[in-house]
Amino acid sequence: MKVTLECAHCLLERAINQVKLATDDPELRMRVVESMTKFLGENFNSDAVPSHIGTDRDLLVQKMTGNDPYRNLKRQSNEMALNLLPDLQKLVDEHQDPMKRFRTATLITAAANAIEFDVSGRDFSLDELRLILDNVETDLVIDQVDEFRSYVENVGEVLYLMDNAGEVVLDMILIREIRRVGPRVIAVVKSGPILNDATTVDADEVGLAECADEVRDTGAAAIGVNLDRSSESFKRLFSSAELIVAKGMGNFESLTEFEPSCPTVHILRTKCNPVAEHVGVPRHKNVVLIRKPPNVEYVS
Repeated sequence: MKVTLECAHCLLERAINQVKLATDDPELRMRVVESMTKFLGENFNSDAVPSHIGTDRDLLVQKMTGNDPYRNLKRQSNEMALNLLPDLQKLVDEHQDPMKRFRTATLITAAANAIEFDVSGRDFSLDELRLILDNVETDLVIDQVDEFRSYVENVGEVLYLMDNAGEVVLDMILIREIRRVGPRVIAVVKSGPILNDATTVDADEVGLAECADEVRDTGAAAIGVNLDRSSESFKRLFSSAELIVAKGMGNFESLTEFEPSCPTVHILRTKCNPVAEHVGVPRHKNVVLIRKPPNVEYVS
């Protein structure tokens, strides 16, 4: 998808927030914002992709400040999510029906976007978590969970594109359920810091390798999937995938730039108007949407 007018405001606002996190030096903050407005003036146009221009924004902040603005917040997010993991796993394990287990795990993955992982010290009770899942179900305006599971039953391997730190922990619940159905799962994180996306460091912190069959990285510090920046090994992995699970808006923004080579399951919450309008649903709704190559039919 391409940028809209609203993206200009969001890109600059997030840049300013990152600068505040990255440095306390007022002069350096101003220099970064000056460079940022120049960058946006030269690169923000109707052909720009939000996740791609957002990547360049983040790298500019990192280069000029020498810091990853989200380093501490990501660590806190991972710790908080790990504290939630046992209770969330209970919500899946209480179901004997495999279909209900899979659905609950998928809803938990969608719920990851509804939980404020960057609020340090936030505690959730099991009842609160049930309420969150109920709300996720209520707000699920595109529901292709059953079709998703049917595809899982008919492939040997799933490529799982992770989203943010914190959320990566909740994704592990769905990864376990996918593996219970049969296929092996390759979890993919970013090779370096970008936004608050999960990186190889986060994967090690949360024990992702103990859950997935294999953990790989994109070979790039880039939001979503940017094949122009990705490593050759990731591009081979991506092009040969049988089924892709793509978490979050960044993956949606970037992957909708080209036709999928295999069924691609997007699990996201429409947090902004441009993404919501592109999906064709209201803002602040949950989506489990499968994009398919033209020659791929529903698998039952």
